[in-house]
Amino acid sequence: MIVYFADRHMNILGNASTTLPEGLLIVDDEKTEEIEAGVSVLELHIAYDALTRKKVERCAAVGKYLLYQSGDEKSFYTIIETEADTKSREVMVYAEDAGLDLLNEIAFPYAADKEYKIEHYVNYFSGDSGFEIGLNEISTSKKLSWNDEQTVTERLLDVAKEFNAEISFSFDIEGMSVLHKYINIFQKRGKDDGVQLRLNRDIDRMVTKKSIANLATALLAYGSTPEDSDIAINLKDYKYDDGDFYVDGNLLKSRKAWEGWSRYTTDGKEKNNGDIVKTFNYDTVSQKLLCEKAIEELRKIRSPEVNYEIDVINLPDGTKIGDTVNIVDDAGEVYFSARILKTEISEVGNSVSVTIGDYLIKDNGISQQVQELAGSFKDLAANRTLYTWTAYADDEYGSGISLDPSGKSYLGTRTNQTVRDPDISNPELYKWVRVKGEEGEAAVLLHIESSRGSVFKNNAVSTVLSVVIYHGKERIEDAETLRKTFGSGAYIQWKWQRLEEETYGIISSGDPRIRNDGFSFALSSDDVDVKVTFLCELIV
Repeated sequence: MIVYFADRHMNILGNASTTLPEGLLIVDDEKTEEIEAGVSVLELHIAYDALTRKKVERCAAVGKYLLYQSGDEKSFYTIIETEADTKSREVMVYAEDAGLDLLNEIAFPYAADKEYKIEHYVNYFSGDSGFEIGLNEISTSKKLSWNDEQTVTERLLDVAKEFNAEISFSFDIEGMSVLHKYINIFQKRGKDDGVQLRLNRDIDRMVTKKSIANLATALLAYGSTPEDSDIAINLKDYKYDDGDFYVDGNLLKSRKAWEGWSRYTTDGKEKNNGDIVKTFNYDTVSQKLLCEKAIEELRKIRSPEVNYEIDVINLPDGTKIGDTVNIVDDAGEVYFSARILKTEISEVGNSVSVTIGDYLIKDNGISQQVQELAGSFKDLAANRTLYTWTAYADDEYGSGISLDPSGKSYLGTRTNQTVRDPDISNPELYKWVRVKGEEGEAAVLLHIESSRGSVFKNNAVSTVLSVVIYHGKERIEDAETLRKTFGSGAYIQWKWQRLEEETYGIISSGDPRIRNDGFSFALSSDDVDVKVTFLCELIV
């Protein structure tokens, strides 16, 4: 990854990267994109010393522009906030792709005089920001109004919501110049190509979050105040009943929600008792529209909220925010399809975290489509064995990749594969490690795997480090096989080095954290202050 800093006239001030020897050094990064927000956010931590501090502060100043390049991707950002830390000697940069052009512009109260298509509202509110409409998949027309002031970004998101659309920002970049800035309007972002993400293969960690904190079985709905009144409209005297949703007095209720989630009452006789009521506001003087919007809202909140946060090991090429993916957890019997609603990507940390939602789940259970998907997954899981592929090469890039170790200096591994025979058509998919040994001798690789990845936030460290030894094509995971292969005196030795220590200290084999004859090490937050490096050795 490389970023170029530019002033407000697009004059290049300098660059920073994660790898280049020249320029400023990016020591941490996170790129966040979210369907709901529409905006892409880039956060960088740039290191400095006495010689480069002034340059960092000059390049990464608020209001400056960032040109972001990672692989074939090019993006344009405005620096919104910076934070300099003299202890860590880092400058934190927070930037957004819509930037000041829309974020700090005010959209005033507005009422359309008739129905307009979505491009009318987008062009009107974006004004002279330099943004223009790129892709537009919406053809309907609506008469909209707003009584309050908002930022232009917020107003555009409101416009998209009213049209049941989603937006994103993109840029036409040639060299170091931004030729066009686009607002893209989608019926629904993303595609569904049947991509599968499987736990312990593509997914390192999955956190399931369920909550009834926002659950309601009824809504007390309020609209706007008509010009000839001083009281906001509500649903009183409005008639509506579709068998599930119905208006009772000034409340919108759901029979299905009441059956499942009504509060306990002492009499338990009256169906009007026990409703969980929340207030709902929508800017309209139409009871019909107020009822429609209240139904949309109650449909969302009448069931527990379920969200999944997933740390991805391998996100298939071309998979982006908005795409639909199939999630498979055989052990937990979780099988469902969902959209990627948020991505958090760090190149420095080599991590990808996604939040998914919009599940193919009906209120009364799993939909037929998901049932069929689950059935196929279960059949697959019942007869499936996962394999670790090993291959050999001449260098760390996988040149001369082969299944024959003769004359090769590097060994590569690729774990959790569903077929036995290795595919060596793409060396980049393997992890390469240099090994020692005479020509023709079986290579030896000691590999440490973490049950919960290698990046932990807020000191919440909890993982098990597992050792796997590869001897040629043999996978060694226990002491008996180890001694059979390398002799009776062979054993595994653990060492560690804390942040300010210069040498590694040996961890006793009797340490309770060491398990399975040294093949496992249980790590907790008590073991980590700021930074700890663990070393595992094979002693022969």
